[in-house]
Amino acid sequence: MPERSLELSRPLAVLDIQSTGLKPDTARIVRLSVFRVDPDGSENVKSVIVNPGISIPASATQVHGISDSTVVDKPVFRAYARGLADHLGGCDLAGFGIERFGLPLLQAEFKRNGVDFILTGRAVVDAMTVFHRLEPRNFSSAYSRFVGGIYSDSDDGAKRARDVFEILKGELRASSDVPLKPNEIVKWAKGLDDSVIDSEGKFIWSEDGDAQVNFGKHRGERLADVVIGDPDYLNWLSGSEDFSEEVRNIVGSAISGRLPERS
Repeated sequence: MPERSLELSRPLAVLDIQSTGLKPDTARIVRLSVFRVDPDGSENVKSVIVNPGISIPASATQVHGISDSTVVDKPVFRAYARGLADHLGGCDLAGFGIERFGLPLLQAEFKRNGVDFILTGRAVVDAMTVFHRLEPRNFSSAYSRFVGGIYSDSDDGAKRARDVFEILKGELRASSDVPLKPNEIVKWAKGLDDSVIDSEGKFIWSEDGDAQVNFGKHRGERLADVVIGDPDYLNWLSGSEDFSEEVRNIVGSAISGRLPERS
Protein backbone atom coordinates (compact mmCIF):
# COMPACT_ATOMS: atom_id res chain seq x y z
CA MET A 1 0.00 0.00 0.00
CA PRO A 2 1.47 3.40 -0.94
CA GLU A 3 2.28 5.74 1.94
CA ARG A 4 -0.49 8.23 2.65
CA SER A 5 0.49 11.87 3.08
CA LEU A 6 -1.18 15.17 3.78
CA GLU A 7 -2.78 16.95 0.86
CA LEU A 8 -2.00 20.63 1.31
CA SER A 9 -3.65 23.40 -0.65
CA ARG A 10 -2.07 26.04 1.60
CA PRO A 11 0.88 26.08 4.02
CA LEU A 12 0.58 24.16 7.28
CA ALA A 13 2.30 25.71 10.33
CA VAL A 14 2.91 23.22 13.15
CA LEU A 15 3.33 25.02 16.47
CA ASP A 16 5.05 23.97 19.67
CA ILE A 17 4.71 26.40 22.56
CA GLN A 18 6.35 26.36 26.01
CA SER A 19 5.15 28.73 28.70
CA THR A 20 5.32 29.98 32.26
CA GLY A 21 2.10 28.20 33.27
CA LEU A 22 -1.03 26.34 32.27
CA LYS A 23 -3.63 29.13 32.15
CA PRO A 24 -3.71 30.80 28.71
CA ASP A 25 -5.04 34.07 30.11
CA THR A 26 -2.18 34.54 32.58
CA ALA A 27 0.71 32.46 31.19
CA ARG A 28 3.42 33.86 28.94
CA ILE A 29 5.33 32.18 26.12
CA VAL A 30 8.98 31.32 26.80
CA ARG A 31 9.71 29.31 23.66
CA LEU A 32 7.92 29.21 20.34
CA SER A 33 8.74 26.84 17.50
CA VAL A 34 7.11 26.82 14.07
CA PHE A 35 7.58 24.01 11.56
CA ARG A 36 6.05 25.23 8.30
CA VAL A 37 5.33 22.94 5.36
CA ASP A 38 4.30 24.44 2.03
CA PRO A 39 2.14 22.68 -0.58
CA ASP A 40 5.22 22.05 -2.74
CA GLY A 41 6.79 20.09 0.13
CA SER A 42 9.35 22.71 1.12
CA GLU A 43 9.94 23.04 4.86
CA ASN A 44 10.99 25.89 7.13
CA VAL A 45 11.74 25.76 10.86
CA LYS A 46 11.92 28.72 13.23
CA SER A 47 12.40 28.49 16.98
CA VAL A 48 12.97 31.33 19.44
CA ILE A 49 13.28 31.70 23.21
CA VAL A 50 11.21 34.58 24.54
CA ASN A 51 11.64 36.71 27.66
CA PRO A 52 8.15 36.47 29.20
CA GLY A 53 8.59 39.62 31.30
CA ILE A 54 7.63 37.71 34.45
CA SER A 55 9.38 35.17 36.66
CA ILE A 56 9.30 31.59 35.37
CA PRO A 57 8.02 29.21 38.09
CA ALA A 58 10.31 26.31 39.02
CA SER A 59 7.51 23.89 38.14
CA ALA A 60 7.50 25.20 34.56
CA THR A 61 11.30 25.05 34.34
CA GLN A 62 11.13 21.38 35.33
CA VAL A 63 9.00 20.76 32.24
CA HIS A 64 10.87 22.68 29.54
CA GLY A 65 14.26 23.52 31.12
CA ILE A 66 13.94 27.27 30.56
CA SER A 67 14.65 29.42 33.61
CA ASP A 68 14.88 33.12 34.39
CA SER A 69 18.61 33.02 33.66
CA THR A 70 17.92 31.50 30.23
CA VAL A 71 15.71 34.37 29.10
CA VAL A 72 17.38 37.33 30.81
CA ASP A 73 18.93 38.66 27.57
CA LYS A 74 16.26 37.41 25.15
CA PRO A 75 13.73 39.61 23.31
CA VAL A 76 10.16 39.90 24.59
CA PHE A 77 7.22 38.60 22.53
CA ARG A 78 6.52 42.06 21.12
CA ALA A 79 9.80 41.85 19.18
CA TYR A 80 8.54 38.80 17.30
CA ALA A 81 4.80 39.46 17.15
CA ARG A 82 4.46 41.22 13.81
CA GLY A 83 6.94 39.00 11.98
CA LEU A 84 5.34 35.88 13.44
CA ALA A 85 1.86 36.95 12.36
CA ASP A 86 3.20 37.53 8.84
CA HIS A 87 4.97 34.14 8.84
CA LEU A 88 1.71 32.44 9.84
CA GLY A 89 -0.30 34.43 7.32
CA GLY A 90 -2.37 32.20 5.04
CA CYS A 91 -1.39 29.08 6.97
CA ASP A 92 -3.54 26.36 8.43
CA LEU A 93 -2.35 25.48 11.92
CA ALA A 94 -1.48 22.25 13.72
CA GLY A 95 -0.15 21.15 17.09
CA PHE A 96 -0.58 18.64 19.89
CA GLY A 97 -3.15 19.96 22.35
CA ILE A 98 -3.16 23.23 20.42
CA GLU A 99 -6.90 23.88 20.66
CA ARG A 100 -7.06 23.73 24.43
CA PHE A 101 -3.87 25.60 25.32
CA GLY A 102 -1.32 26.60 22.71
CA LEU A 103 -3.60 28.52 20.40
CA PRO A 104 -5.51 30.43 23.13
CA LEU A 105 -2.15 31.41 24.65
CA LEU A 106 -0.78 32.58 21.30
CA GLN A 107 -3.94 34.59 20.65
CA ALA A 108 -3.65 36.20 24.09
CA GLU A 109 -0.03 37.18 23.42
CA PHE A 110 -0.95 38.75 20.06
CA LYS A 111 -3.83 40.65 21.66
CA ARG A 112 -1.63 41.99 24.47
CA ASN A 113 0.73 43.36 21.85
CA GLY A 114 -1.90 44.86 19.57
CA VAL A 115 -1.35 42.47 16.66
CA ASP A 116 -4.34 41.10 14.75
CA PHE A 117 -4.33 37.33 14.33
CA ILE A 118 -7.47 36.07 12.63
CA LEU A 119 -8.42 32.38 12.77
CA THR A 120 -11.42 32.63 10.45
CA GLY A 121 -10.86 30.51 7.36
CA ARG A 122 -7.99 28.50 8.85
CA ALA A 123 -8.07 24.80 9.61
CA VAL A 124 -6.75 24.04 13.13
CA VAL A 125 -5.60 20.43 13.27
CA ASP A 126 -5.04 19.11 16.79
CA ALA A 127 -2.98 15.91 16.62
CA MET A 128 -4.12 15.06 20.16
CA THR A 129 -7.77 15.12 19.09
CA VAL A 130 -6.91 12.87 16.15
CA PHE A 131 -5.06 10.52 18.52
CA HIS A 132 -8.05 10.33 20.86
CA ARG A 133 -10.32 9.57 17.91
CA LEU A 134 -8.02 6.77 16.77
CA GLU A 135 -7.62 5.46 20.32
CA PRO A 136 -10.60 6.68 22.37
CA ARG A 137 -9.89 7.64 25.99
CA ASN A 138 -13.34 7.27 27.47
CA PHE A 139 -15.19 4.93 29.81
CA SER A 140 -16.42 2.60 27.07
CA SER A 141 -12.98 2.15 25.51
CA ALA A 142 -11.38 1.57 28.93
CA TYR A 143 -14.02 -1.06 29.72
CA SER A 144 -13.52 -2.83 26.40
CA ARG A 145 -9.74 -2.87 26.77
CA PHE A 146 -9.36 -3.81 30.43
CA VAL A 147 -12.55 -5.79 31.17
CA GLY A 148 -13.62 -7.07 27.77
CA GLY A 149 -16.70 -6.85 25.65
CA ILE A 150 -18.77 -3.87 24.59
CA TYR A 151 -19.90 -1.56 27.38
CA SER A 152 -23.57 -0.69 27.47
CA ASP A 153 -24.14 2.59 29.27
CA SER A 154 -26.54 2.34 32.16
CA ASP A 155 -28.41 4.61 34.54
CA ASP A 156 -27.50 2.16 37.31
CA GLY A 157 -24.88 4.11 39.25
CA ALA A 158 -24.00 1.14 41.43
CA LYS A 159 -23.22 -0.98 38.37
CA ARG A 160 -21.11 1.76 36.84
CA ALA A 161 -19.14 2.15 40.08
CA ARG A 162 -18.49 -1.59 40.14
CA ASP A 163 -17.43 -1.44 36.50
CA VAL A 164 -14.86 1.24 37.39
CA PHE A 165 -13.42 -1.21 39.91
CA GLU A 166 -13.31 -3.90 37.23
CA ILE A 167 -11.45 -1.50 34.92
CA LEU A 168 -8.91 -0.81 37.67
CA LYS A 169 -8.37 -4.54 38.22
CA GLY A 170 -7.94 -4.98 34.49
CA GLU A 171 -5.30 -2.24 34.42
CA LEU A 172 -3.40 -4.08 37.15
CA ARG A 173 -3.54 -7.30 35.13
CA ALA A 174 -2.46 -5.54 31.96
CA SER A 175 0.81 -4.18 33.34
CA SER A 176 3.05 -5.18 36.22
CA ASP A 177 4.32 -1.59 36.21
CA VAL A 178 1.12 -0.42 37.92
CA PRO A 179 1.56 -0.56 41.73
CA LEU A 180 -0.90 -2.46 43.89
CA LYS A 181 -1.45 0.05 46.70
CA PRO A 182 -3.80 3.00 46.03
CA ASN A 183 -1.42 5.70 47.31
CA GLU A 184 1.37 4.23 45.18
CA ILE A 185 -0.91 4.07 42.13
CA VAL A 186 -1.56 7.80 42.48
CA LYS A 187 2.17 8.59 42.48
CA TRP A 188 2.91 6.22 39.60
CA ALA A 189 0.12 7.59 37.44
CA LYS A 190 1.45 11.12 37.92
CA GLY A 191 5.10 10.14 37.45
CA LEU A 192 6.05 10.90 41.07
CA ASP A 193 8.61 8.93 43.09
CA ASP A 194 8.71 7.84 46.73
CA SER A 195 10.23 11.13 47.87
CA VAL A 196 7.00 13.08 47.42
CA ILE A 197 4.79 14.01 50.36
CA ASP A 198 1.69 15.23 48.54
CA SER A 199 0.12 13.91 45.35
CA GLU A 200 1.38 16.88 43.29
CA GLY A 201 4.99 16.74 44.48
CA LYS A 202 4.90 20.26 45.91
CA PHE A 203 6.63 18.93 49.02
CA ILE A 204 9.22 16.15 49.17
CA TRP A 205 11.31 14.36 51.76
CA SER A 206 14.94 15.46 51.91
CA GLU A 207 17.75 12.92 52.30
CA ASP A 208 17.66 13.73 56.03
CA GLY A 209 13.96 12.95 56.24
CA ASP A 210 12.78 16.56 56.55
CA ALA A 211 9.83 18.04 54.66
CA GLN A 212 11.24 20.19 51.86
CA VAL A 213 9.60 22.71 49.56
CA ASN A 214 9.75 21.58 45.92
CA PHE A 215 8.36 24.63 44.06
CA GLY A 216 8.39 28.40 43.95
CA LYS A 217 10.85 30.81 45.48
CA HIS A 218 11.63 28.56 48.47
CA ARG A 219 12.27 25.43 46.43
CA GLY A 220 14.97 23.30 48.08
CA GLU A 221 14.44 24.82 51.53
CA ARG A 222 13.19 22.94 54.58
CA LEU A 223 9.54 23.66 55.29
CA ALA A 224 10.45 24.24 58.94
CA ASP A 225 12.86 27.01 57.91
CA VAL A 226 10.25 28.69 55.70
CA VAL A 227 7.76 28.67 58.59
CA ILE A 228 10.27 30.76 60.56
CA GLY A 229 11.72 32.86 57.76
CA ASP A 230 8.72 33.66 55.58
CA PRO A 231 5.42 33.00 57.40
CA ASP A 232 3.59 35.60 55.28
CA TYR A 233 4.28 33.56 52.15
CA LEU A 234 2.91 30.41 53.76
CA ASN A 235 -0.17 32.24 55.06
CA TRP A 236 -0.86 33.43 51.52
CA LEU A 237 -0.30 29.96 50.11
CA SER A 238 -2.60 28.29 52.64
CA GLY A 239 -5.47 30.49 51.49
CA SER A 240 -4.81 30.45 47.75
CA GLU A 241 -7.18 28.44 45.55
CA ASP A 242 -4.37 28.08 43.03
CA PHE A 243 -3.18 25.17 45.19
CA SER A 244 -4.95 21.93 46.04
CA GLU A 245 -6.66 21.37 49.37
CA GLU A 246 -4.01 18.78 50.21
CA VAL A 247 -1.18 21.29 49.73
CA ARG A 248 -3.03 24.00 51.65
CA ASN A 249 -3.62 21.60 54.53
CA ILE A 250 0.07 20.68 54.72
CA VAL A 251 0.98 24.36 54.84
CA GLY A 252 -1.73 25.18 57.39
CA SER A 253 -0.55 22.39 59.67
CA ALA A 254 3.06 23.54 59.34
CA ILE A 255 2.08 27.08 60.32
CA SER A 256 0.40 25.61 63.42
CA GLY A 257 3.57 23.76 64.33
CA ARG A 258 2.63 20.33 62.96
CA LEU A 259 5.20 19.53 60.30
CA PRO A 260 4.85 16.39 58.16
CA GLU A 261 6.57 13.33 59.62
CA ARG A 262 7.83 10.49 57.51
CA SER A 263 6.34 7.16 58.58
